[in-house]
Amino acid sequence: MKSLLIKIGKFFLSKMPKKNIIVFESHPDISDNALYVFNEMIRRGYNKKYKLVWALGDDESQRLKEKIKNVYYISHYSYAFKDIIKRLYVLSSAKLLISSNNHLKKYSNKTKHINLEHGAAIKNCSKYYTYPDDIDVVTELSQYLIEPSARSVGFYPEKYIVTGLPRNDGLFKKKKIDFFEEKYDKIILWLPTFRQHKHNENICLSSIAIPIIRDIEKVKLINECAKKYNVLLLLKPHPAQDVSKIEQYSLSHLKVIDDEFINRHNYDLYEFLGNCDALITDYSSVYYDFLLCDKPIGLAWDDYDEYEKNEGFVVDMETVMAGGVKIYDVEELCEFICDVKNDVDRLNIERNDILRFTHKYKDNKSSQRVVDYIERECL
Repeated sequence: MKSLLIKIGKFFLSKMPKKNIIVFESHPDISDNALYVFNEMIRRGYNKKYKLVWALGDDESQRLKEKIKNVYYISHYSYAFKDIIKRLYVLSSAKLLISSNNHLKKYSNKTKHINLEHGAAIKNCSKYYTYPDDIDVVTELSQYLIEPSARSVGFYPEKYIVTGLPRNDGLFKKKKIDFFEEKYDKIILWLPTFRQHKHNENICLSSIAIPIIRDIEKVKLINECAKKYNVLLLLKPHPAQDVSKIEQYSLSHLKVIDDEFINRHNYDLYEFLGNCDALITDYSSVYYDFLLCDKPIGLAWDDYDEYEKNEGFVVDMETVMAGGVKIYDVEELCEFICDVKNDVDRLNIERNDILRFTHKYKDNKSSQRVVDYIERECL
């Protein structure tokens, strides 16, 4: 009986007349690729004709600070009756769904669903994260990355289009980082991928929470090294990481930060990243993105074998990741910090070789290309 009612309900939802509604989703809320597309639509005056709706997590505080005409909010997950009804009405009436992480539910073939991708593939995520069949289009960085990205999430390569990822536009925005009390010669942002998922205890891809930093003594050594060269090392855990496993260090030259810290200083993550002097990451798609900045990249590589065994990769790691300096221990991390301080860039040629086949576009116009596509094909 229950399944019959669900089928009937879905049938009627699929027949809902389509209205001028566009729904956005991102994680964290109102961020990443979806926010860049939203801002481009606002710039073009879309909110004069369309209702632009953000699907939020249960925390209503994530609404935009400024009030914008024809911008509304629904709850993505709430099971309160009024929230369910509102969500069903908006999603079944929308002409366009724009998602980038936790996919929106599509009820009608007359609704278009474009996925902006959370990041081009390095890891094989298909064991725990796949794309629903009702997505019509996925954006990508280059033709080369379509096949591995599709394989990573168990999706169809023919549904991908190459536009660049909208958030990368922020990498080109020049904003001096000058809000620290101390004056640092260089700033390195450390963006590790997640290893233990905070919402799913079955996803544990490594026995360590953060590479290289295994105990407080190593943390102190790294801080002293960074202090010696007057380099600030900012560690920002992945939003999906179980941060209960991470010490919230705040030393003189090594600090743990989060999205709230970056937003509080009127940056988004990619604006902030683009104005740092170097990046440390590992198996994260931010590696591809930062290639656009032509700055040094360090790769924390000490749990590579364990990560490969537990999750696996969908690209040739020796070829694709050759643009990053492999870091296995504290000593090698200190060498990387020293190089950044002294403007020593050991892999500039390799990075630019990789940039050529991982990025079709090397500009700040990906948001424009995505909205141009939406205007032509989706609305």
